[in-house]
Amino acid sequence: MKNLSYGWLKNSPTINRTFDLQDYKEATKSSNIGKMVFMESGADAHLGLKEATLVSQLARSEPKIKGIVAKADLTQGSGTEKSLEQLCELPLVKGIRADFPKNEVTSSGFLAGFKALANRKLSFDLLISPPLMAEAVKLAKKFPNTIFILDHLGNPNVGEVDSTQWRNGIEKLAELPNVNCKISGIITRFGKDWSVEKIRPYILYVIEKFGMDRLVFAGDWPVVLLADSYKSWSEAFEKITAQFSDEELHKIYHKNADHIYRL
Repeated sequence: MKNLSYGWLKNSPTINRTFDLQDYKEATKSSNIGKMVFMESGADAHLGLKEATLVSQLARSEPKIKGIVAKADLTQGSGTEKSLEQLCELPLVKGIRADFPKNEVTSSGFLAGFKALANRKLSFDLLISPPLMAEAVKLAKKFPNTIFILDHLGNPNVGEVDSTQWRNGIEKLAELPNVNCKISGIITRFGKDWSVEKIRPYILYVIEKFGMDRLVFAGDWPVVLLADSYKSWSEAFEKITAQFSDEELHKIYHKNADHIYRL
């Protein structure tokens, strides 16, 4: 977004530019987008509130924006309370995505920040990879009344022949009723060499473990452009899930997000 800086984009020249609402509409023109949830995009430190504020302003002219998952640092001590209080003044903020480094679950600072999040009934998006899934299980068990969303199918390491760690992690997380899974990001794990057959087993596995009531489809746009287009990704998902009923797919595309993100 304009007026924000995203340091991580320096290594991703393909998408290192400003994307606006018109770009999104053009990318999704062949899709039936009813509602939108803006996901924080890795803005540089201390810009989470500014990003969420800009999106809230944008929503005044785009009523399809129904929710925001904002960036926050949960390890600031008393500063965490202030950050969350400011974010919650924006009605569209429904949840938080924060850094989840190794062993943070055992950190008193992180847990205090997470308790502040839980007290505000915000959801928490888990942007993690398989080695951190065991820690995520501990956190979700410690806060059973908080809604968790595992982003990007848990970012499986598709370059490894043995996917046991990822599969076990998905299974353990799926056992917890307060954990959901977002189906997104998988084609970017493969990059330009992705194919329907390559991503199929990962998608079907999370569907098998989480069931139809705790899954949400996401476009991961514009990051998806690192591998292909929004249209190509959505069409691939349609092919993989063609055997499911319209009612089941409606849950993944629309209904589940309504209650998970309180839209």
